[in-house]
Amino acid sequence: SVMIDVPDANSKFECMVFRAEFESHAESIRDGTKMLAEACNAVKNSERFQKLLLYCLKLGNALNTGGSNEGVSAITLDSLLKLAEAKAFDRQTSVLHYLVSIVQKNDADVLKLSDDFAPVKAAERVAMDMLSLELKKMDQGNEKLQAVVKKNLPEPYDSGSEREEDDLIDSTPMGRFSISAASKIQSLSNEFEDVRSSFTDLLRFFGEDSSMSPEAFFGTINTFVSMFDQTHKELARKEEAKARRKRIEEKQRIRKEEMAAKKAKS
Repeated sequence: SVMIDVPDANSKFECMVFRAEFESHAESIRDGTKMLAEACNAVKNSERFQKLLLYCLKLGNALNTGGSNEGVSAITLDSLLKLAEAKAFDRQTSVLHYLVSIVQKNDADVLKLSDDFAPVKAAERVAMDMLSLELKKMDQGNEKLQAVVKKNLPEPYDSGSEREEDDLIDSTPMGRFSISAASKIQSLSNEFEDVRSSFTDLLRFFGEDSSMSPEAFFGTINTFVSMFDQTHKELARKEEAKARRKRIEEKQRIRKEEMAAKKAKS
C-alpha cells in the first residue's frame, strides 16, 4: 500500500490524527477549566452563601453551647448535610427547617441562593484529574509531533543552534502547527493551574482534605442547596395551607355572625 512506502508512516499518521483532533481536545479542556473556575468563583463570591454559613455557625453554636459566645468557628461540608438529620430545640423540627425559618424571617434574599449556584451544578460533572491527564497527553502528543518534524526537515541543521532549529521547524506546515500547539497547551496549562490553586483555597477554607475531588466537593454543596430549597418549598406549602385554613375559618366566622344577626332580627 501507499502508506507502507512512506518512511515513518505510523508516526506521521499519528501526527495527522493529533492535529485533526487537537482543537476538539483543547476546547474540551478549556470548557472544563472554565466550568471549574466559574464554580469556584460562585462559591467564593456568593454573598448569600456567606450569609447562610454565618447563620449556620450562629445556630450551631446556640444549639451546642446554649447560646454562649464560645463554640464552633468554621463549617465543614459534612456538617451542612447533617443539618437535615439533627433536631433543633424542640427535638422534633430538623435544624435545617429551623435554619430556613430563621433566614425567611431575617433575610429572605438568602433563600434565592440557588440563583448564584448554576455554575456549581455544572462543575459537579467535571473531573479535574481527567483534565490534567488530557493536558499531559496533549503535551506528549505535541512533543512526538515536533520530533517527527525535526526528523523530516528538508535540510540538516546545527542542533546546537536553537534559533536555526525554530526557523526550520517554522518553515514546514506541520512545524508551524506544532509551535502554535505548544503555545496553546501552555496557555491551557496556566489556566488549569490557576483553577487548581483556586480550588485548593476553597478546600482549605472549608477544612477539607486536599485530596477531595471537585466532583465530591461541588456535589456536596449541590446536595445541600437542593435540600435547602426543598425545605423552603415545604415550609412555604405549610404556611400556605395554614393561611388557607385561616381564610376558611374567617369566612365561616363571618357567615355565622351574619346568620346570627338575621336570626336576631327575625
